[in-house]
Amino acid sequence: MRELITEDSKMFKYSICLLLVIILQLNSCKTTAQHSLQESNNKEMELLLNENYSGFEKEEYILIKSQKELNAFYGKINRTRKPGLTPPEVDFNSEMILIWCGDNSASNYANLTLNEDDEFLGIRKLKSKTSKDESKLVVSPFSIYKLPLSAKSLKIEK
Repeated sequence: MRELITEDSKMFKYSICLLLVIILQLNSCKTTAQHSLQESNNKEMELLLNENYSGFEKEEYILIKSQKELNAFYGKINRTRKPGLTPPEVDFNSEMILIWCGDNSASNYANLTLNEDDEFLGIRKLKSKTSKDESKLVVSPFSIYKLPLSAKSLKIEK
């Protein structure tokens, strides 16, 4: 009888340890995801999403000012996704969406900054530090940013 109690207590201890490891693992994944969504160099520009496959073959910047245009973009990127991504909630009366789509050779997400002058919204892509161990996977990443609504035209600064 005493052996059964000892075996039960060992099993209970192992279960508790396994549960703690699982909780720690899940918590570490959450902080990484939250950190990547909060990476934005400009307070006026909010990063909404980074993903690895857009379906675009060359680099593009897309400025979206209506729900119809946003749904059309998500329709294109969701063609090969099951289940597809859900478009974000955006109030197009006060906000607009900027989408950067990388080409097939891009291996990192864009790090964009917004510079506003009298006539244009200037978008500049900051150079990222590339590691020697870059992945050789074929991806076409994209990033979605939310901006305050503006009637100014978009100017890409190289």
